[in-house]
Amino acid sequence: LASILMNATKRKRGSAAAMPLKRTGAGDPTAGERPAAAVVIALASHCTVKDAAALKQALCEIVQEPQPVVVDAQDLQRIDTAALQLLCAFVRERTALGRRIQWRGDLALLREAAGLLDVAALLRLPEAGLEAVGAAT
Repeated sequence: LASILMNATKRKRGSAAAMPLKRTGAGDPTAGERPAAAVVIALASHCTVKDAAALKQALCEIVQEPQPVVVDAQDLQRIDTAALQLLCAFVRERTALGRRIQWRGDLALLREAAGLLDVAALLRLPEAGLEAVGAAT
């Protein structure tokens, strides 16, 4: 799985429109922390093999980002093996680089699909009920 992301070449974002990337402020200003830029990738409602190329391209663009990456699964309604493999490879590479990954949104569908394929541990999803604060480092 790691080679899926690491051997990919960077391309323009044109076809990755289904997986918008945006930078946001993170940190807790009330605690005196300086906000750090975070990269947010919003998963499309349907992440299937036909969308795998766009997802792969979007993940390849941010796999080495030093800022935390937030994977927003709020709109996710369907995910298949191809998309789960890409997400597993992404998490593995980010983790190997010592980079943070945070999950946001209702992750029940993602947990269910990952459980069926026995890849839940690879995704490092937060426990149920902790979606907004879950992180893998």
